[in-house]
Amino acid sequence: MKMHLTHFKKIAMKESIKELEQIIIQNLRTTSEFKNEVVQKENEKHDLLKDVALNIIDILDSFERIQEDIIEKEYDKIPEVKKATSRYKTIERKLLGLLQKHGITKVEFPDNRLIVGICEVVETEPDRNRKDEEIITVIRNGYIRGKELIRPAQIIVVKN
Repeated sequence: MKMHLTHFKKIAMKESIKELEQIIIQNLRTTSEFKNEVVQKENEKHDLLKDVALNIIDILDSFERIQEDIIEKEYDKIPEVKKATSRYKTIERKLLGLLQKHGITKVEFPDNRLIVGICEVVETEPDRNRKDEEIITVIRNGYIRGKELIRPAQIIVVKN
């Protein structure tokens, strides 16, 4: 009888172990699915931030074009235009601040030279007084977030 009970306990123990294994496997699956969902949500959040940032950058580009046009046509000498331009600049600063709040900044060129991978050369011009790959003009500002390129800068560089 004692042997029969021990045999019964072994069978019950094996069944309990199988149940625990099934629970562990299910928990691992659930954890894996949860991790995948978190990664997917982070990617969606990142893509949404990038999309919103690009739209804000388009607005900033429009402000820059308007300001250039105002200066070119010398409208900036008219008092009412000066006031309106000042308001535009305030909005521009707020939009840049919003981008910076999310770690997005304009690409800077401290050496005034082409930075491969961050710039798109749209035109080259010869200039014997300057070095090759020196930036002549930034046509469109570039933006980065950490090491991620949000939008490349479009530039004109020297090529002799």
